[in-house]
Amino acid sequence: MNNADIKVLLVDDEEMIRDCVSAYLEDEGFSVHCAASAEEALESIVSISPAVCISDMGLPGMNGEEFIVSAYALCPYTGFMLHTGMLYTLSEELQAIGMTADDVILKPIHYLSKLVDKIKLVAAKGRPF
Repeated sequence: MNNADIKVLLVDDEEMIRDCVSAYLEDEGFSVHCAASAEEALESIVSISPAVCISDMGLPGMNGEEFIVSAYALCPYTGFMLHTGMLYTLSEELQAIGMTADDVILKPIHYLSKLVDKIKLVAAKGRPF
């Protein structure tokens, strides 16, 4: 799968993180859409139809886990990754939708090239085509 074929939805309330990560991913050829909150992301996820959604855990309002469960109900072929600054063990709900410990990325990301590889893996397992 070519990076240009992969749409990424990045959900993070920290503007600097959104800007830095999205700029890097765009430079790598991905089509990146950003949202500052779970609620904003849910409003656009169906129209964006991302292959991969990367969500911060500590969002204002709905947290990352709640967002992923809600987003999965709308877009079950989207692959999800959780981006967090704390150690996190996946809930049974997230495991039930197919997420694994490999889908949790700790902040700060020291090697964005590794994020690119993970996005490709998640995109490949999330889409049936």
